[in-house]
Amino acid sequence: MTENRTPLSMLSAISVLDSLIRAGMRHIVLSPGSRSAPLAYAVAAAETAGAIVAHVRVDERTAGFTALGIAKASGRPVGLVCTSGTALGEYVPAVMEAYHTGVPLAVISADRPEKLRGTGVNQTTFQHNLYGRFVRASADLTRYPEQSEGEQTQAFKRCLAALAGRDAHNWSRASDEPLGPAHINLCLDSPLVPDEQTARILPQWAASLTEHTDYAAEARQLAEHLGTAPHEGPGTLTALSPIEAGWLVQHKTAQAEAACGTPLPDTPQTPKTVVVAGDGAGPFAAEFASALNLPLFAEPSSGARGGRTSIPHYVELLGTDARSELGTQIERVVLFGHPTLSRPISALLGRESIPQAYYAPRKASWYEPGARAAQEIDFPVDAAIFALKGAAAGSTEWLEQWTDAGTAQYAENQRRIAQYRSQSAPHQAEHTDPADRTAGQALAHRLWVQCAADHHALVVGSSNLVRDLDRAAPALGEAGPARVYANRGLAGIDGTVATAIGISLAGYYPTGTGTVGGAASPVRLLCGDLTFQHDVAALNLPVTELLPNLEVHVFDDSGGSIFNTLEHGELARQEQFARTVDRFFTVRATENTDLEAMAAGFGTASGVRVSIHRP
Repeated sequence: MTENRTPLSMLSAISVLDSLIRAGMRHIVLSPGSRSAPLAYAVAAAETAGAIVAHVRVDERTAGFTALGIAKASGRPVGLVCTSGTALGEYVPAVMEAYHTGVPLAVISADRPEKLRGTGVNQTTFQHNLYGRFVRASADLTRYPEQSEGEQTQAFKRCLAALAGRDAHNWSRASDEPLGPAHINLCLDSPLVPDEQTARILPQWAASLTEHTDYAAEARQLAEHLGTAPHEGPGTLTALSPIEAGWLVQHKTAQAEAACGTPLPDTPQTPKTVVVAGDGAGPFAAEFASALNLPLFAEPSSGARGGRTSIPHYVELLGTDARSELGTQIERVVLFGHPTLSRPISALLGRESIPQAYYAPRKASWYEPGARAAQEIDFPVDAAIFALKGAAAGSTEWLEQWTDAGTAQYAENQRRIAQYRSQSAPHQAEHTDPADRTAGQALAHRLWVQCAADHHALVVGSSNLVRDLDRAAPALGEAGPARVYANRGLAGIDGTVATAIGISLAGYYPTGTGTVGGAASPVRLLCGDLTFQHDVAALNLPVTELLPNLEVHVFDDSGGSIFNTLEHGELARQEQFARTVDRFFTVRATENTDLEAMAAGFGTASGVRVSIHRP
């Protein structure tokens, strides 16, 4: 090894970024720091060459959720670059969310040299393995690149595989393991700036990154993934895997051929099956339920809400503990995605007497095998056989019971919303029942319809409003927004504004010519006042940065109103617990809190427009 360590630090940074970019990373979110300077210079060179799009955020927590949003929307790994010390600890919430939702975040943390560990030198701590099991792979690169492949190189390859969804031992093969975050801890020794030789090498290296990349094809693929490409509905064949598309065509062909002859009648043995589509289920859940003529219970962020058999107000129709008249008739369940919203669905899935199948062509990031009493199924044909026990289709009578009841419930809810909107000053209306969600449902319904009409993406904060949307959003084949996103991996409010900004920024892409292509994707965010206040600093966008195209709609109902809809709301009516619930759960802001002024304080040139709505 040469004694001049400057090229070594720059070589380490270039080597790591080279592999990540060639593995498909197109966005990097960087937070300024001295120890990470070699990475910053390498990132800048790669962006100048047109190989990546870079974003700068001072606050690492904001950076983490911004990267999460970009990765969720683009479907590609996104880099996170930070300095040593507490900086990478700020990524923990975003990394945890990424782990549970299968989002490929590449955390690249700069570290002090290995020789300084345990010496008490400033900003030296235990960075390797900081994230524990919340990353799919990790590498502690104390002296990288290695002269010959060793343990560090192998660990780095595992990180690349986890981020790209490839087999670590055979890159040509796709892995069936979940996507997810990876942590690359890179030790960098001083000096931390490029010398003259490295300065000459940097642009040559960066230019080489673009030599064999079809950026036009990537742009088309991104448009399709974001939902901005021309489309026909929630489940066009291009949105499905080849196996799913092939099964769907084969199934529809068989149905058409059967229709020319004598259709098979329903039999008493045809099970009363329902399909549950949780967060991230995808459009195939809608196509599967429609093809089999089965009722579909689709959460707003499932990607399946627009299915022909998607039932509105399925939560109310299931009833408490899923024990309504219709709920108790369910005989089988096929589950797609991650169900997170309602207790009736949880109760239904917890009923051991009902056979269940979990459709998982790729292992889910949140799912532990054997944790659910469900048969794990990899292929559509097996899921169809399980759902119908060999019957040609689900019972039309069974489906109509759900569609008729859902249609009636939706009409009644729309009547209540219309009555609320017809008031001369709805925001001044007195709602004595804090659990009355008509105002929230009215706003949620309006934004859903607007996003469907102008093909915007919709991001929904956790707590009450996503449940309001679940109740108020149309179903039964009605068109929805371009995409619906929610941080439902852990169902918290952390980083919601930053995530929405990242989803909008995913519309930009590198062109290979030194310019940034595309434009910020139009996004609307629906969130509560606590969610907005918790992440308002995400609006602090540096003047040098690409801007999002984001509308933030804040429903100000004075704090954590979701607790009023849970058992805490019942306790709040008792004198003994009223103050406890108000203080420790609702967390109302002081009367002089001005959300409009808070938003305006970050300026009007940020690409973010904030509207405050009150019941």
